[in-house]
Amino acid sequence: MHGETLHEVSNISYDYDYTYDYPLVTLEEENFSFRIINAICYSLIICISLPGNSFLLWVVLKKVGLSSSADFLLLHLTVSDLIFTFTLVPWTVNHIWGWIFGNLACKLFTWGIFLGLYSYMMFLTVMTVHRYVAVVYPVFASSVGNRSRLYTHISSAVAWLISVGFSLPEMIFSETMDGPDGVFCIPNYNSMFMELFGYFSQIILFFLLPFLVIVFCHTRMGFAILQSRIRSRNHAICIILSIAVGFFICWAPYNIFLFLLSLRSLDVFTLRESVWEIIYCFTHILAYSHCCLNPLVHIFGGKKFRNNLPWSRVL
Repeated sequence: MHGETLHEVSNISYDYDYTYDYPLVTLEEENFSFRIINAICYSLIICISLPGNSFLLWVVLKKVGLSSSADFLLLHLTVSDLIFTFTLVPWTVNHIWGWIFGNLACKLFTWGIFLGLYSYMMFLTVMTVHRYVAVVYPVFASSVGNRSRLYTHISSAVAWLISVGFSLPEMIFSETMDGPDGVFCIPNYNSMFMELFGYFSQIILFFLLPFLVIVFCHTRMGFAILQSRIRSRNHAICIILSIAVGFFICWAPYNIFLFLLSLRSLDVFTLRESVWEIIYCFTHILAYSHCCLNPLVHIFGGKKFRNNLPWSRVL
């Protein structure tokens, strides 16, 4: 999650295993503009995500309550976004002044940002499956009854366990390193296996599988609604579908970038370093903006959230 460039340091990886194998220009030269762009975009993401997700959290806990499994899963999704947003703050500072928080904070904030994004993907998938069962198998969903909350708790615990387990290696391998332009927090992998494992676990487990599940579920739900002519569920499904489409738009370019990086590590594919920098800058900022989707979609698309806006009482 770092985005720094170190001059005359070889075999150093950063931010989702972005590996440099040869000397690059210094921060004051070509990459200075990228650092400023990253810092500005990070700040905008934080300014949208933090109040938006905090508002959702307040509405779910204080106004709506956790009476339904859907609201309970929304709570977890919102917490995931907030974890990601809070840990994005030191990385914003990092792009301006380098890493000033020490080695322990380097490990903890790296773990936190991966935990936030991994759990987001897990809970988006769980929410989609939950809605799929309710729409496609309504008889089964109603027969479950009180056990629905138990299944929700179990699936939530599994989602957090998977997220924690796969984010821990990022914390273990992250460390501070002195460079000619300051101190930086970077993942320093000690083998090609761990580097490729990082690429493909993110691409397969935290993008392709969730995306395939989401596409399958929404396709089946669409046919089920058309056949049964149930219109009352359209709104809730449109909200989840909007988040899912946003998920693909945010994360597809970055995962394509990761795949190209894996080919680069295997000496199968390469580009000019300046091209890598431009692609990385665009795709990772787009990916990080995912934490803004949840509040925007629910506030503008969900009546129970929109009615709790401060100015809604005046209008």
